[in-house]
Amino acid sequence: MNVNPVKNILFLSIEDLNDWIEPLGGHPDTLTPNLTRLAQRAKLFENAYAEAPACSPSRTSALFGQHPWSTGVYANNHKWHDFYEPGAKRSLVGRFKDAGFETHGAGKVFHVAPKHFDPADWTSYNRREIENFAPISATRKSEKVGANTDFGPLDNAELQYDDHNTDWLVDQLQAGATGQFWALGLYRPHLPFIVQQKYFDRFPEVVADPPGLGLNRFDPLNSSLHGQLPDAGKSMANDSAMLRRILGRQGEYKDLLKAYLASINYADELLGKVLDKMDACDLWDSTLVVLWSDHGWQLGEKLAFRKFTLWERALRIPMLFAGAGIQAGRSAEPVTLCDIAPTLFARAGLPVDPQFEGQDLSPALDETSEPLRGHAVAVWGREFKTDSPKLAMSARSKTHRYILYWDGSDELYDHRADPFEHVNLLNDTNALDDPDIAALREEHQLMLPEDFAIPVSQTSYRG
Repeated sequence: MNVNPVKNILFLSIEDLNDWIEPLGGHPDTLTPNLTRLAQRAKLFENAYAEAPACSPSRTSALFGQHPWSTGVYANNHKWHDFYEPGAKRSLVGRFKDAGFETHGAGKVFHVAPKHFDPADWTSYNRREIENFAPISATRKSEKVGANTDFGPLDNAELQYDDHNTDWLVDQLQAGATGQFWALGLYRPHLPFIVQQKYFDRFPEVVADPPGLGLNRFDPLNSSLHGQLPDAGKSMANDSAMLRRILGRQGEYKDLLKAYLASINYADELLGKVLDKMDACDLWDSTLVVLWSDHGWQLGEKLAFRKFTLWERALRIPMLFAGAGIQAGRSAEPVTLCDIAPTLFARAGLPVDPQFEGQDLSPALDETSEPLRGHAVAVWGREFKTDSPKLAMSARSKTHRYILYWDGSDELYDHRADPFEHVNLLNDTNALDDPDIAALREEHQLMLPEDFAIPVSQTSYRG
């Protein structure tokens, strides 16, 4: 039972952070002492997932508590303000403000362009522009990749967007606070992976490969890694073919890995500043803290990079609740970003709006016997700039991941034996002759929404 009164909310997001954190096993070289520190007093959801492997739909899911297949916000060219009218305060931030909370934010909380910032949601906001950098890596200088696809060190004296936003947010935390909603969105480890030199210096000269790489070394031309995939899955993996080839040609694959790890460590150090202020102000017993990322990130697994697939690395995220009323521990329940909003309102003793389609995670937080949903669904696809995109969906249970593509092809992975999804149980044309596999396939198909076409309501508001 939630016995501690929730007087404040601290809402922390870290962009593009996959499961390479120490509390989730992550990468063997990762350094995340402050995420570990938070996890030691938190309920850590070991199987937390984004509902889409892209910033805009996943942040919309988290902030508005509705599934992408309900809103039609499926991809980054779909924005929250296509579906929700700015000023209406329908986000969880606006709803907390309507409930009497002061709302203070900094950094990337919503996925918005500056002109679509919604002042109605916020009592105050530190509105800074993200800085640009001159090209550093040979990969970027090749001009074969986008302007953000860069990595490398900065001078230690150079402060960044996240430094300024963290300092601003920390100043908002005050002893004895009540009725406060604080939000900080850290941008790193989003590309470009450019942080101060000191963060690079903390890692070995050559870092280890990703645990799920599937080879003894990274080989951008080894298409045998796609042998388990249907054509639709191969097409998703090949979306990042140019990046993997340029990294291979320039010999910078390990440099990219190290820069991602350095960027994670940078974000972790900034988190430490927030935790230090929580300690100094003695806010833990009155403040409910949630930390989350908007999706995972791939670094060569299945020869794929970035997000934009429906595999584990692109969807699995850190999600932790700590503070008021939270007992430290772990939960294996599959949960999603859509579950954050109803959980925050329930824990704060506020009505849970019918808009919120996720589940209240209190049974897991309180370790009661009340069952939860038991699976996590995600969506991705093709042709998102049309009115009829090709959609694929994934269902992740406690034991398996199932993916159904727009052409009817599918994949099934047993996470008990194959946590890095190397063996597609449906790859064999005779796989469904096995009644156990056929039953698993049907069971996971039933977890998917019956109809996930773009809703008519997507076009109900156009900002």
